[in-house]
Amino acid sequence: MASVILPTTTWTDSCESLAAQLGPDDELFVVCDRPTDPVASHDAPDGVRILVAGDPVGCSAKANALAYALERADQERLVLTDDDVPRDDEWLNRMKALGEEHGAVSALPVFVGDGYWRAVEPFLVFAVTLAVWVANAPWGGGVTFRRDQLDLDAYVSDLRRTVSDDGLLWEYLGDELTTLRSELTLVPVEGDPRTVHDRLVRFVKIVTVPNPVGGVVAFASVSLVALFCLVAPIVAAATLTAATYLAYRFFGVDRSTWLLAYPSALLVSLAFCYALVVPTFRWGGRRYRWRSTFDVTVVD
Repeated sequence: MASVILPTTTWTDSCESLAAQLGPDDELFVVCDRPTDPVASHDAPDGVRILVAGDPVGCSAKANALAYALERADQERLVLTDDDVPRDDEWLNRMKALGEEHGAVSALPVFVGDGYWRAVEPFLVFAVTLAVWVANAPWGGGVTFRRDQLDLDAYVSDLRRTVSDDGLLWEYLGDELTTLRSELTLVPVEGDPRTVHDRLVRFVKIVTVPNPVGGVVAFASVSLVALFCLVAPIVAAATLTAATYLAYRFFGVDRSTWLLAYPSALLVSLAFCYALVVPTFRWGGRRYRWRSTFDVTVVD
């Protein structure tokens, strides 16, 4: 009853888990870029098709993979997900049931990790998790919708000339989407400097490039937070720490990183300003230059 699409270059635990959850009428598309990607030669189990989408031209590799698979999907219900999403054995059944109940639904991410990521994690609970939930925005790691809820051909066409698949999906689904706190997902992030740098820059680009006005608002907001931290550090530390603790409890995140709320706010504010002026960013082994929603260059 569902076409599930999972872009990846290797056969991961996510592939194995989803393959085991397929119903008799479900299909799973595992989509890579090149015939030389390790997953391309994997012996696919029943219900799974491995597709080679080709190298992206004028869009991100993930957007290109989704577009390629969506053109080949047969089912009315579509489920999009990522290869780094932890899920239980009933995840797919639950997403399909929630989709039938609400029409279009999205899971809600919390990006967690050790190493350098701990220093930015608390503020991103507000900047990403809370913002996505309040706005009912989709997250590409777990979203489902019916093909009749949007102009699928136009969405596929636009995917091939942009970077953010979920940001674009939000434009197409609009108020039909519900982002569920009950489907909160702790997404593990590696904490090495390169990964932290690349992910932060990508997050900022996703917020600011397609929506310059929203980018100005976001810049003003983080600037005010940074100013608050510098002008009244004691009050700011107490306020941010208490607010972050409450946010962690509200979302059911059992981690001690809320204690780093004050330095996290300062670091993310500086990273936001830095990411605004960086001309390119790396994602999945490729470097992109993204000037506007539909102006993408794959640099290498």
